[in-house]
Amino acid sequence: MDQILIDNISDFKHPGKIVGMFFLNLHLKNMKKIILVQFVALVLLASCTSHNKTTGKTLNHAWLDSIIKTSDSTYSKPYKRTDFVTAVYYINKKDSAICQLMKDSADSIRQIIISKKNVRTFFAQYFPNGNLQADLPLDEFGQFHGTGTFYYESGNIQSSGNYTHGFKNGTWTVYDEKGKVTATDSYDSNGNLVPPKQP
Repeated sequence: MDQILIDNISDFKHPGKIVGMFFLNLHLKNMKKIILVQFVALVLLASCTSHNKTTGKTLNHAWLDSIIKTSDSTYSKPYKRTDFVTAVYYINKKDSAICQLMKDSADSIRQIIISKKNVRTFFAQYFPNGNLQADLPLDEFGQFHGTGTFYYESGNIQSSGNYTHGFKNGTWTVYDEKGKVTATDSYDSNGNLVPPKQP
């Protein structure tokens, strides 16, 4: 309602009523502007901070325990890397599945790979605090495929982009710890970094 109309001619006999309606009309117009400005500010604020939120994605121990409980056998072996020192394998012969847990020197799970009939069906990397380090979806062949996201230990997004059957493809965006874009990289369909165009 942009205007308040005078209902009948008798309203002209009361100038105070006309002045009151004028200020009410002015107030309503200003309120619309204020609400619009607040809405725009809220949208801008939300878009500026959208990459600064933590993921809340951590290692789901209940899910992992359910996989371990269904295994027929298990074995472990030492690993000669600085980030992984032990590999523990849980085998489910009935489903032809293997769950591989990579652990660091503090016995924290740092990586989980689940394979079924020699094809990866799940892959995840974790920081020592249990927060997700990389969220990488897989295709039917066990290759990275779809939107991949890497995180800082705090849970903030470090980089994000697409994989196509195992290769980085298209534009990848890199963020600092606070969520500010620091770089954008482009990859061709073979996963090669495309050099920036020179002017």
